[in-house]
Amino acid sequence: MAATLAIAALFAVGAGLALWRLRIVFVVDITDDGALLRRGRAAAGFVDGCSDVARRHGITRGRITGVRDGASVRLQFSRDIPARSHQAFRNVWTPPPPSGGPSGGGMRASG
Repeated sequence: MAATLAIAALFAVGAGLALWRLRIVFVVDITDDGALLRRGRAAAGFVDGCSDVARRHGITRGRITGVRDGASVRLQFSRDIPARSHQAFRNVWTPPPPSGGPSGGGMRASG
């Protein structure tokens, strides 16, 4: 009985980790050389903007992770990135347009 419970708990933890990894859209690492996209897809302008922000704020290492949060993507920052610079990184982030439907405006916008 205890062994079955332990196996079930291990399976649940593994499934939770797998689901968490599916939520990660991209990972950007910040090094002395600038920002580098390590995983996933993000706009090239965002990665370049991260390099600029890191240079302006004197950040030489850290990680920015784009995490799917329902229909949007939320940015998470490692502890190496000071909280005072988070908004600057968010300002260079341009989330992708929502999928499934026309973008912007309704019937009124068409004339």
